Amino acid sequence: MKFLACKTLGGLTPADVAGEEALRKIRVGDFVTVEMKKPRNSAHHRLYWALIGIVHHNQDRYETADHLHTALKIAAGHYYILTMPNGNEYKIPRSIAFDKMDQTEFGAFYDRVCDIVAKHFLPGVSVEALKAEVEQMIGARAA
Repeated sequence: MKFLACKTLGGLTPADVAGEEALRKIRVGDFVTVEMKKPRNSAHHRLYWALIGIVHHNQDRYETADHLHTALKIAAGHYYILTMPNGNEYKIPRSIAFDKMDQTEFGAFYDRVCDIVAKHFLPGVSVEALKAEVEQMIGARAA
C-alpha cells in the first residue's frame, strides 16, 4: 500500500484520507517497511521544460525541443545501455516522468542538465545565472 505522509515533530502523519485508512490498519507495535520518496515538484518540472525551450530557441543543432531533451538526458547520464544481437551498444534515455523519478532524483538531474547547458550551449553564463533567469521567466522556483 502506498500513501502520502508528512514529517512532523511527532513522526509521520498521513497527508490524505487514503493514508489515514492505511495507517489505521497497522497495529501499535507492528513494524512496517517504508520506501521514502519525495513527490515531484511540478514547478521544478516546468522550470526544466522552460530551460529546454530557451536552449532550443537559441541553438540550431537540434531540430526539435524533444531531440534536445533526449540529447541532454544522455549527456546527463540518464540512460541505460541496450546491447543489440550484433554486439553494438546504444544509449537509451530513461524517462523523467513523475512516476519514474522522485524530487531528489529530478533535482540532481536538473542540476546536471544546467551544468551541461551552461558549459556547452551558453559559455560564459554561470549555472546560477541560468537558473535565476529560468526561474524569473516562469515565475517559479525549483526548491
